[in-house]
Amino acid sequence: MTITLDDIERQSSVLRKLRLKYNDDLHEREIKVYEELAESIFEMRVGKYIESGKDGGSLDSFLFDFLKKIKEFYISMMTGNLILKGHFVLCEIKKPFTLGSRIMHPGDIVMLDLRNVSALLIAEYIIPYKIS
Repeated sequence: MTITLDDIERQSSVLRKLRLKYNDDLHEREIKVYEELAESIFEMRVGKYIESGKDGGSLDSFLFDFLKKIKEFYISMMTGNLILKGHFVLCEIKKPFTLGSRIMHPGDIVMLDLRNVSALLIAEYIIPYKIS
């Protein structure tokens, strides 16, 4: 079964109205059931992707792109393929952004904290340098 963005938009619109219109225990429990269902679907889809390596080509393909980047980064980090100094990773800036008080420009080569690298990588602001 394929779920389209229109399906998601319709369902989320109904639930959004429910959240805004009612503020009682019964409706809070109803929303909680929908949240748990969405969490189960997410876990199932991620598990299926991890096991098979194939995305469904559907609305959540963006999620699989996200997971693929995290997976590749994790494998590179765990196998010593990143250029590290302590908990900093050597990276090239691809898109301009500001980190703290520093302005990063495309082409800059910088050492970034490991905690920032994954988010910036997913957002396609950086490319970590690899040994191979």
